[in-house]
Amino acid sequence: MKNLATPAEMVMDIMTNPELQNLISAEGFAGLLIMANMQENEKTTCCEQMG
Repeated sequence: MKNLATPAEMVMDIMTNPELQNLISAEGFAGLLIMANMQENEKTTCCEQMG
């Protein structure tokens, strides 16, 4: 099974592809930005993982 793109990867794809920019709504893009930011904030640091 192939891995799905993360929200951050989707944001980068949209930012670099004019065709995708034409397909996504402003609200949809904003939602992806929020999801990508939340995902980054949830990542633990190495120190936190090692406890």
